[in-house]
Amino acid sequence: MSIPQNEHLKHTNSYYAATINEPIEFPALIEKIESDVCIIGAGFTGINTAINLAKKGFDVVILETAKVGWGASGRNGGQLISGFTFSPKLSKIMDDEAVQSVWELGAKSADLVRERIQEHQIECDLKSGFIEVALNKVQMQELVERKENWEKRGYQHQLTLVDESEIRNCVGSARYIGGLIDSGSGHLHPLNLCLGEAKVATNLGVRIFEQSRAIAIDFGKTVITKTNKGKVKSKYLVVAGNAYIGTLHKSLRRMIMPANSCIIATESLPDEVANEILPKDMAVCDLNTILDYYRLSPDKRLLFGGRWNYSGQEPKNIKGNLRKRMLKVFPDLDKVKIDYGWGGNVAVSINRIPQLGKLSDNVFYSQGYSGHGVAPTHMAAEIVASAISKEWDMLDLLSQVKHIQLPGGKWFASPAMAMGMVYYRLKDFIANRF
Repeated sequence: MSIPQNEHLKHTNSYYAATINEPIEFPALIEKIESDVCIIGAGFTGINTAINLAKKGFDVVILETAKVGWGASGRNGGQLISGFTFSPKLSKIMDDEAVQSVWELGAKSADLVRERIQEHQIECDLKSGFIEVALNKVQMQELVERKENWEKRGYQHQLTLVDESEIRNCVGSARYIGGLIDSGSGHLHPLNLCLGEAKVATNLGVRIFEQSRAIAIDFGKTVITKTNKGKVKSKYLVVAGNAYIGTLHKSLRRMIMPANSCIIATESLPDEVANEILPKDMAVCDLNTILDYYRLSPDKRLLFGGRWNYSGQEPKNIKGNLRKRMLKVFPDLDKVKIDYGWGGNVAVSINRIPQLGKLSDNVFYSQGYSGHGVAPTHMAAEIVASAISKEWDMLDLLSQVKHIQLPGGKWFASPAMAMGMVYYRLKDFIANRF
């Protein structure tokens, strides 16, 4: 096999890549090695599963096609949001006690990230504060009901509803009629977090190999993972490729849709402008299906992102297209320069709950965070590691959720999702007119 394409040799040209604390390079795998556990994917799921297992005494190897944090973990919106996003239909699959257990996993996931950052003193611009904003009465009612539900279930952080008279104190835009502030969520620099966690992992003895694409898996009592230039023989395997799993495993690929999401970063804004648009420096996300999300960086840039399509294809003019969406929210930024524009794929599952399970007795997987993965990936890593060490049966509970496989892989899914995108754009448009 040929070496990975040139685009895999470096991080995407993002604001995050331009502000890395400390560049880290790892070698490619060019030999046959052995380990207790082999992990495919050096994003949040893979790195944190490795940390958890290394702390339990396992010898762990991570294989990464490109670079640590190259995929969604290193190029996302940086929004640290509590909770799993999942369908109400979950209550039809599980009893009330099980649903409560799954909810608690999501509710505690952001706390796990903060604990890791604090324990290892990872510099990643962590800030508290997140508001989900409503554009219409239906969305506002959804936030009211969510607050009631989460407080009833025992959420440990403060939730505060703001109405139309108060929303401008949080977001300097006339676009919204209210919102829900979550003090337990916040925002951070995702690439610096992922690289910092990789450093923690290597300090614990984890071996990380970049530019080492997994191309085949031989299942058995001992698992053989073949790369473009080497092999790993292990007792256990964890597949954590998520949206970038490619052709490695067809059934896992058919369980997810690679949705494209893009972000722009403005030039640094004057303090008075930054304070006007986001006076409380919170991360913001709206409730549209084709959503907008944004926040300020430490140097007062507006990082403005949006879900773009469900075909996995990156738009040609990211800066121009997202600038139009940004100006609908903040029209006074029309003279502001856009310094960066980048995109990437997130793995979306049909029922919006992360997909965790087993492909065999000793091969595990975790994927499908639906664009909501900074916090849930860390909880998933805890669950998978504990399943391997046989300390926690939560993986068995989550495996009860049956995930739909799209027929025909990307050749069917991409056109179908493109048509679905048109439907959801129309749905958002109609909802926001009333």
